[in-house]
Amino acid sequence: MTNPICVLIVDDQTLVREGFRKLLEVEADFEIAGTARDGEAALINVEQLYEQQQPPDVILMDIRMPRMDGIATTRAIKERWPEAHIVILTTFDDIELIHAGLHAGALGYLLKDASAEQLAATIRLAAQGQVLLQPDIANKIFASLTSGSGSSEERVPTEKARSVSLSAGGVEQLTEREHEILVQVAHGASNRQIAENLFLAEGTIKNHLSNIFGKLGVRDRTQAALKARELGLV
Repeated sequence: MTNPICVLIVDDQTLVREGFRKLLEVEADFEIAGTARDGEAALINVEQLYEQQQPPDVILMDIRMPRMDGIATTRAIKERWPEAHIVILTTFDDIELIHAGLHAGALGYLLKDASAEQLAATIRLAAQGQVLLQPDIANKIFASLTSGSGSSEERVPTEKARSVSLSAGGVEQLTEREHEILVQVAHGASNRQIAENLFLAEGTIKNHLSNIFGKLGVRDRTQAALKARELGLV
């Protein structure tokens, strides 16, 4: 029997915390590590869980909280425990804050009015380190990044784009294969999907991603996807 997915819920609203707890407790593969009402309490909880050698597999993180908000908390957790998997809890109108949270190191986001099925599926994906970019919100985020630089419609990469130099800011040039992989990451594809699309092994995709992260100066898939959009690569 595999170990349950350990979840920490961080939200300043008691009803939200307890609501998520009750929804997750009915799932056989989930275990609630605890709850926290703000960022400061969350940091204490995470530290205690690591000391007990039972770190949370996924942290559900509200953005708007008193004392220490979700963005600052996400940044603090990722700086100390970079392997942490954090999912932002938000509403559809928090586009700018979602963007800031992703840059702070969150894997993605979950709308607070999500169904029980969506909640469970999101946590299972996050536990595996998958990027979580819900299409409707992702389109709004990426449109805000590219506003003023042409159409917000999805663009098909050209050969010129594939060979684009990223020398600005000291970033090395991506190879054609790395660019192909980055484009698919930016569209939310998993390692397995990319491997199938490019007829490569998953381990090869992971190696390419490590090289891509280094060249772009980012820590994870989400930041790589955002960086790709900012640079106009996709």
